[in-house]
Amino acid sequence: MTTDSKRTSSFFPKSLEACIEPLTRPLLKTQGLAGSRIVSQWDAIVGPQLAAHTLPEKLSFPQSNKQNGGKKTGGTLVISCENGFATELQHMQPQIMERLSGYFGYAAVSRIVISHSWVEKPQAPTPPAPRPTLSSDSVNLTHDIADDDLKAALQSLAKTLSGQKT
Repeated sequence: MTTDSKRTSSFFPKSLEACIEPLTRPLLKTQGLAGSRIVSQWDAIVGPQLAAHTLPEKLSFPQSNKQNGGKKTGGTLVISCENGFATELQHMQPQIMERLSGYFGYAAVSRIVISHSWVEKPQAPTPPAPRPTLSSDSVNLTHDIADDDLKAALQSLAKTLSGQKT
């Protein structure tokens, strides 16, 4: 075993975000959201009330932005919103730009464009219905059955439904 090789795994568990971000980065980069954290942290950036009705769609910067010491400024953020929420979003643009400046640490976004291409967020799956259970004494209800195979099958079913180990 060589000690020169880099370790590719860790003994400590990684967060789901750390595992998914390398997979989603190429897709988000084509949408202008190379900093995919703006998508995953949108709730924390703009607040839960606003995040429930909006999603960042695209973040673009002008090409003449190379000489600012690595900081991208003058960006345009396209935000998609629910129908009927655009007017409220338009009035909230100064607060959103202030929150984005706090997130980036500088005024990276100078313009917000509102898009009406809202896609409904998928609803959380409904939890499965609770399994019906029988009381533990239901196993004893089969004592009047004459057929031994049927009696054994019903007793096994009763044990399973009552949570007893077979």
